[in-house]
Amino acid sequence: MKKYYYGLILIYLVIYILPLGGRPLLTPDEFRYAEISREMLETGDWVVPKLIGVRYFEKPVLGYWLNAVSLALFGENRFAVRFSSALTTGLAALLLFFLVLKVRRDQEDAALTAGLFLTFGMVFGIGTFAVLDAPTMFFITGTLVFFYLGCEQEKWSRAKAGALTAAGVFAGLAFLTKGFLAFAVPAVTIIPYLIWTGRWKQIFVLPWIPLAFMLLTALPWSLLIMRREPGFWPYFFWDEHIGRFFQDAAIHHPEPFYFLLPFLLLGVLPPALFAPAAAAGFGSRTSPEDKLTRFALCWLIFPFLFFSACRGKLPTYVLPCFAPAAMLFSRGLLAYFRAGKSALVNVTARILMFLLLAGVLIFALLQVIADYGVYRGMYASGELWKWLTAGGAVLIWAFCLFKIYRTKKYRVKSAFLLLGPIPLFFFAHFIIPGRYLEGKAQGLFLRQFRDRVKPGMIIVAHPNMMHAAAWVFKARDILLYTHGGELERGLKYADAKNRVVSKGRFRKLLRSTPPGRIVYIMRGDFREGVPKAGFECYDHEIMFSIF
Repeated sequence: MKKYYYGLILIYLVIYILPLGGRPLLTPDEFRYAEISREMLETGDWVVPKLIGVRYFEKPVLGYWLNAVSLALFGENRFAVRFSSALTTGLAALLLFFLVLKVRRDQEDAALTAGLFLTFGMVFGIGTFAVLDAPTMFFITGTLVFFYLGCEQEKWSRAKAGALTAAGVFAGLAFLTKGFLAFAVPAVTIIPYLIWTGRWKQIFVLPWIPLAFMLLTALPWSLLIMRREPGFWPYFFWDEHIGRFFQDAAIHHPEPFYFLLPFLLLGVLPPALFAPAAAAGFGSRTSPEDKLTRFALCWLIFPFLFFSACRGKLPTYVLPCFAPAAMLFSRGLLAYFRAGKSALVNVTARILMFLLLAGVLIFALLQVIADYGVYRGMYASGELWKWLTAGGAVLIWAFCLFKIYRTKKYRVKSAFLLLGPIPLFFFAHFIIPGRYLEGKAQGLFLRQFRDRVKPGMIIVAHPNMMHAAAWVFKARDILLYTHGGELERGLKYADAKNRVVSKGRFRKLLRSTPPGRIVYIMRGDFREGVPKAGFECYDHEIMFSIF
């Protein structure tokens, strides 16, 4: 048992915790959630989320609380900004380990499920990025894990009531993180599952305890925000939910029905490259009567269909589907191995190994040619160590694939299947080509001017730059140039309506303010009508000026 624990902990630490501060913060998401949480700490207002001092009603408050606690513990740095995402992803994997172990009493299945989940590409990407989707995934996973455990207790007991209570608490926490999504995913999973297993009458019995404790968990802050800001709930319910799911407005990201399918299929890579073996395992050894398998299928299929049917979609909507995908993949792959088969795994490993080796060779040749100025390669000429590191990580992966098809022990095959991409995941934080960070890692450019920006200076920024400027310069009173961007809703309040500066007002501000007191931060071509500044610096369409 210990070796499984140690292996999972090692994988988690290496790809989720150790490199967490290696990559610069990216705009707008990481700066946005970092700054909202920083302002909570600075102002002591833990009820109303605000961005640059303007009300920000797009999400409830728990995700910001988690980030704020992380900032308080670790300081205002990259690691702290992303820590809550990494932590909740690890806890979600632990919940899956616990569920499979408790239900199936199979240590290998539990460990492989958790390991697959942690190495799914999209889970890794979101779990090391400062957005609210990873905490939401954890709380939804907790809701469904504990509801299943309570549901499968045949008689009412303390254990059954305790599991349903825990499901309700997790649902309340999911609601406080992302809103009414906490209802949707569990509902569209649980109802089909109970119908499929012939227990449709329990639809009217089992949810009452979870609903009661969900309300108890979510109610205190919900009442506080309603008292402080009566406009929060009407906007959050109608605009952020009804509008997002049923309207075609551009602000709600309207996409076609099939939009999420590529993200689901690609998100389970690289482990899903061995999907043929897992599918064969289901066909030979896995009984369709297995209740946990049925529950996982409902958890995978119906939330995916629900979000696909919504008009507004984002790629992260498929994130709750990766937990059941890991359970199903592990079940099928182990069934295949335990049936004494390995041919599909061996063939897949050999093909992938040769593809990786060929890919590394071709990439290296192209990059060497690019370094001589023939064309613009993925990496600049000064980034030799980055692409050599990337190539080395891929070679390690190829070696693990070699070990997979050479060994006959399925436990060793499973271990190398998980370990193969680990070096690439680890170094991914450090080897991003510099040109892909241009304009996105705005903090790298702005922080060189921190000594020039003094308290009391007027900062005018384009809305695309406000998040990074507020974070780098610790400023909550930034003025926005020409429009409010995502803060349009909050700028309608009387105490914020003067935060947008038109071109004409900006010129008047220049005439009425002593030299050296106005900081002008823009992205793109906003030079028109703006006089020459006393100090100016440009970098990849970002302009920093002091008038």
